[in-house]
Amino acid sequence: MPVAVRLALGALALWGTVYALAALAGDFALVSATREGRSGMEAFVIHLHAFAALAAFLIEAAIALSLGTLPVQRRVIWVFGMMFFYPIAIPAFWYLHIWRGARAPKPGSLAEPR
Repeated sequence: MPVAVRLALGALALWGTVYALAALAGDFALVSATREGRSGMEAFVIHLHAFAALAAFLIEAAIALSLGTLPVQRRVIWVFGMMFFYPIAIPAFWYLHIWRGARAPKPGSLAEPR
């Protein structure tokens, strides 16, 4: 994979982290807990956040599950990590598996596919 593509994916991974944290902070800061009902704009923003989170998860899960160099157990662990620890897991996944690239497992190691 070319370096420019790796850097672009890294920027998107960091953007996803910034977006997730900003969306969480914005939801708590802008939506009043004492008001009943939601305005049309608030409902739109909430649906936009949900759509963005779902799209990011599906994209990252597709990338993680398509890595043929990782055993299935590790791929599933990465998918769950991305789902529950998104701001930490996405940059870590990018660094370990995209920036450094796929590395061949050592013979006799647990990383060998079965």
